[in-house]
Amino acid sequence: MLEFDQVSVAFGRREGTPLALDHVGFHVMPDRSLGVIGDSGAGKTTLCRVATGLVRPVSGRVLLEGADLTGARRADWRKARRHIGLVFQDAQGSFNPMRPVMDGISMPLLSYNDLGAAELRRAVGAAMEQVGLHPSQMTRYPHEFSGGQIQRLAIARALTTRPRLLLLDEPVSALDVSIRAQILNLLVDLAASLRLTYVVISSDPAVVHYLTADTLVLFAGRVVEAAPTRTLFARPLHPYTTSLLALRDPEVALRGGGLSQSGAAATAPSAGCRFAGICTLERSECQKVPPELWPIGEERRVRCHARREVADQKAREGADA
Repeated sequence: MLEFDQVSVAFGRREGTPLALDHVGFHVMPDRSLGVIGDSGAGKTTLCRVATGLVRPVSGRVLLEGADLTGARRADWRKARRHIGLVFQDAQGSFNPMRPVMDGISMPLLSYNDLGAAELRRAVGAAMEQVGLHPSQMTRYPHEFSGGQIQRLAIARALTTRPRLLLLDEPVSALDVSIRAQILNLLVDLAASLRLTYVVISSDPAVVHYLTADTLVLFAGRVVEAAPTRTLFARPLHPYTTSLLALRDPEVALRGGGLSQSGAAATAPSAGCRFAGICTLERSECQKVPPELWPIGEERRVRCHARREVADQKAREGADA
């Protein structure tokens, strides 16, 4: 449904400006939702904006259902966006506080359809019912809704054009724990009933674990690990992934890898691996040689010299046997 082929994005024209996305590649298959995790500044939101044509890459290709949209005109992207729903990170801020929520929900509909007032109200009401809100609430203003209700309204707006792919940027980050669970369960139900495929952008690994079949880990604009979600959470291989998951589950830290005790003091990136200087698995080549995204087994890729050494050693032992 969606493919990034070695996509790079730069914010700034000066030579040596760090890339917000650095040769990022992945694909999203129908009915196999993808999660993207990483710290703030990893490039997650930039990836989401590239996927909807709001930011153009400096190199690489973006394909939607096989159609290359990298250099597409604005009109072509507009047609493509009909099939992509987007739920923004700041749901409250994505609605005009001076207008009823009906106006915000109906914007995608009006972009692609010539609807009369009665048809528009029916369509907005149907979208609200899909997310558990009563159509009579469409005349209220954003400040009259709770945080969970606003999130439901943002999801309703994304569903109005009946997309096949839904991009969710931090869909529950601003919500209380109990409300988060309600929204996550709603998303699971919608995926099943409407046959939606998600790309979930989150700094919370637990959200990705709950919603997606595959996971991509971003660090400083680069993919450092990619694997089926269950596999990655059961045994993270890249030290950065281990550190991320250890914040959620301290037992993960006992499996090896992660941040060194002095890692927080490291500030200057190396010419090699971007995690060098703060990594417990660091090798001599890590400071000088950028690691490639090596295949480890059939289903996962890891950008790590140490993990590649282990994989190569196991391969040699298997050949000898």
